[in-house]
Amino acid sequence: MLFVKSTIAAILFALSAITISVAQKPAPSFDDLKTRAEQARSANQIEEQVNLYRKLVTLRPEWGEGWWYLGTGLYDLHRYEEALNAFQHLSKIDVNDGSSWALMGMSEFELKRYEDSLKHLFRAEELGVGSNQEMLLTVRYHITVLLNRAGQFEWAHDHLTIFSWFADTSDPIIEAVGINALRMAVLPSELPADKLDLVMQAGRASWEPSLAGHPEQSLKTFDELLAKYPKEPNLHYAYGVRLLDTDPAAAEREFQREVEINPTQVVARIQIVFLELKQGDSEDAVRLAREAVKIEPDYFLAHNALGRSLLADGKTADAIQELQKAVQLEPKSPENHFDLAEAYRAAGRKVDAQAETAEFARIKSLREHLNGAPMTPQ
Repeated sequence: MLFVKSTIAAILFALSAITISVAQKPAPSFDDLKTRAEQARSANQIEEQVNLYRKLVTLRPEWGEGWWYLGTGLYDLHRYEEALNAFQHLSKIDVNDGSSWALMGMSEFELKRYEDSLKHLFRAEELGVGSNQEMLLTVRYHITVLLNRAGQFEWAHDHLTIFSWFADTSDPIIEAVGINALRMAVLPSELPADKLDLVMQAGRASWEPSLAGHPEQSLKTFDELLAKYPKEPNLHYAYGVRLLDTDPAAAEREFQREVEINPTQVVARIQIVFLELKQGDSEDAVRLAREAVKIEPDYFLAHNALGRSLLADGKTADAIQELQKAVQLEPKSPENHFDLAEAYRAAGRKVDAQAETAEFARIKSLREHLNGAPMTPQ
């Protein structure tokens, strides 16, 4: 009995010694955790990376680098809600860093929160993402496809410009161009399978880099597409846009054909309006522009076309009213401000004309800055 008691006592003493030893062992320092986290990241051990950086930002909540690597690790693990939370923290630490806003927007894109995604990607674009070319192009691509989805096709087309400078003919870009050319308000992931071939061919025919200096290939492809899909919405329109610079008369015929097939198609009418104005036929331009406004009363370009037509027809007061409406609907369009300035000048309103001219110059400069190639294409 005495032996048993002494044995138990020895065991309890040993356990207490172990407990004291463990309790006395110091917790890893911040630097130790950081070293381990960097090693995990270098070894592509993403789960371990996430666990360690989570501990590090708990110790130092204002450490931006930690939130960055926590967020990117979570994003790589497709844990987008948690990644979004990390990037939100990061955006509050360095409010002028567009990269955190970019990754917020990309996380929201994966979460299908498209309106928030677009808003935050625009913020990233405004702030800039430094010299990170890959991130810049990723931001621009996501903005493009989201603007396509929202039906903001003109704005989406502007955002494709940078990809032409890089001569990007990858399938995702061609697909985005095709969706834009055919004015389909969908994401690439939402595109019906039976429309993919049409979209890709229209994209290649509409995308200058894919033609490699052979514009005749574009006309041939559109002819083939129209033979196969003679009544496809917006296909005649896309062909007309392609013909505008080289054969305006043929372009107008395609726009007319589009309106016959698709009577509610507004932009084809607007293109005809602008062609009529170039030919000096303001009366017919006014008629067509009024039709466009009636079909889509909240479309800025319809009011712009009507305003320009009225101005050409000598109805300056009415023109100003329409062009003011265009600016109200889309204040970020430099063309709207330029055309309104012209109308103000015609009315003798010099101060108002100067103000609109200044706004035109400001927006144009900003757009050129955003669209400026940040580095030499590789």
